[in-house]
Amino acid sequence: MRKLLFAAVVFVLFAGCCNKGEQMLAALEEQGIGMQICNQGETSSYSAPGVEDLLYLTANEPERLEGAVVADKRVGKAAASLLIIGKVKTVYTPLVSTPARQMLEQAGIRIHAKEEIPLMVNREGTGLCPMESKLLNAKTAEECVTILRGGQAIGRQMLDMLNEQGLSLLVYSHGTLTTHDNRGVQDLVQLISDHPERLEGAIVADKVIGKAAAALMATGGVKEVHTNVICKAGKELLEGNGILVFATEEVPQILNRDRTTQCPIDSRLNGVESIEECVEILRTMPARP
Repeated sequence: MRKLLFAAVVFVLFAGCCNKGEQMLAALEEQGIGMQICNQGETSSYSAPGVEDLLYLTANEPERLEGAVVADKRVGKAAASLLIIGKVKTVYTPLVSTPARQMLEQAGIRIHAKEEIPLMVNREGTGLCPMESKLLNAKTAEECVTILRGGQAIGRQMLDMLNEQGLSLLVYSHGTLTTHDNRGVQDLVQLISDHPERLEGAIVADKVIGKAAAALMATGGVKEVHTNVICKAGKELLEGNGILVFATEEVPQILNRDRTTQCPIDSRLNGVESIEECVEILRTMPARP
């Protein structure tokens, strides 16, 4: 009897959610608004173009999205990534793209769409939506959101600046850009020891990233990395710690300056699995002239 009662309650709740979602969809069409969000019985309407409202909400009022039922006129990869970051529960839409549906379902978010298309097109129907085109190669919701917020563009500019000016490391954090030109990982070691706040949540451009640099960046709490060359171990370490990696080239290992054998700094970390142990080894190494 209790099992039957529980099942009945679940059915009623689910049916209520579906009915609310359908009502919100109807409101989009009748009132000409772009998005409605229902959370804890309160419904809010939004009408800014594109994903501007979702960008604002995820950055400033994430509590409005978490666990919410959302109705959105068009859900492409951009909207889907923001809805995932916002931790919504259910999405209703007249139109969804296949990549968006796949992203939402993989994140465990229920999606109810009247129509599905391979890719979201622009409003004139003449080509790919310009916002979606920026996200074609992005693999995760986190990577998509970083691009939407302008992080990737900043990182690319930093890497160009680094190469043009012959620098070794650039760090952008809290609106401030710092430049560094010491060899190896000396600057990263110094930042972690003396100014760890500069690395927390930072965008970093580094000419070459091996396992040593990756361990220091992960320890410092960097959020996004841009580089000319990265080794496989360094990339795996960064991505394993939730850090976005944009690299021009990936190589099996970083070589020394003569390109005859493995970089001596990285070679000291072969077989070392713990990031903390890697950093301790690096801190005890003498500074190179």
